[in-house]
Amino acid sequence: MKIHEPIGIIFQNYNLFPHLTVLDNITLAPHKVKKISINQCRKKAIELLEKVGLAYKKDAFPHELSGGQAQRIAIT
Repeated sequence: MKIHEPIGIIFQNYNLFPHLTVLDNITLAPHKVKKISINQCRKKAIELLEKVGLAYKKDAFPHELSGGQAQRIAIT
């Protein structure tokens, strides 16, 4: 019997940087914090965007997204 399950929380405010594109929002942390090359980060980000059906929004800014799209971006 499992007592503990990994869980995640999605906040109502998705905290995307308004001055960055979707792709830049997704790649910023892995590139700056984990020091992963920007090319690797972009490749992985596009793969994740394809999984959630939003690859076509990679160059959009947060104000151009619906609430559901912003939430899916924040999850990636």
